[in-house]
Amino acid sequence: MKVDMYMTLSHMEFMSFSKVSVYMNYMNKNILIFTDKKLSNAILSKTGFTILELIVSITILSLVALIIGQGFRIGLNSWEKGEAETVETQQLRILSGMLTQQLKSFYLYRTKLDDDVEKSIIFQGENDSILFVTTLVDSSFGGLKWVRYSFDKGVLYYKEGLLPDKDVMEKIEGDEEVLASDIEEVLFEYYVSHEDDWKDSWDNEDSVPDAVRVKLSYFQPFRINLMHGTSMKKEEGLLD
Repeated sequence: MKVDMYMTLSHMEFMSFSKVSVYMNYMNKNILIFTDKKLSNAILSKTGFTILELIVSITILSLVALIIGQGFRIGLNSWEKGEAETVETQQLRILSGMLTQQLKSFYLYRTKLDDDVEKSIIFQGENDSILFVTTLVDSSFGGLKWVRYSFDKGVLYYKEGLLPDKDVMEKIEGDEEVLASDIEEVLFEYYVSHEDDWKDSWDNEDSVPDAVRVKLSYFQPFRINLMHGTSMKKEEGLLD
């Protein structure tokens, strides 16, 4: 009887110990798994990026790239604009120098215009065109030449011809050469000294203005004085 009780007690102790062991093993596994998960999350949080962080980083990089691209575009446009203005300025300087030299070399040339009986001076001026005779001729040709400048819709046209030429008035119109394009403005004005006034046109066939004022685009208007001027009276026997 005592032996049976002892065995029964031992069996109960063994069973209790086994349950405790199983329970302890279960708890240890859960603690280990839980600890491993926390450790993994801690490692990831220190070495990786969250989705939010990636989105913010990509957004910032996009903004920086956009700013750099806009700055490059603005710089390129400014450079191209500066180059275009430089080319235009050089072109206007050449034109102003050419006009100045030719007008300073103006020659009072008379010929019969159309069916006129009397000879008239070859000088015609409008607000957008001018026709005159100059001594500024290529040395290989010599003599005189007539020149005509005309401006229309942003284009400056030019034509010239040698003198003497009885058909000069017929050759003035047509077949003009494009001297410059994309010009904002070309204006001619004609000064009369005894009236102290600038006129928009000149159609007096017996005299010429005292000066011509030229406005080329954004350049300051410049004045060219002519040798003869309005005080010149009608003369006979100059050139045929």
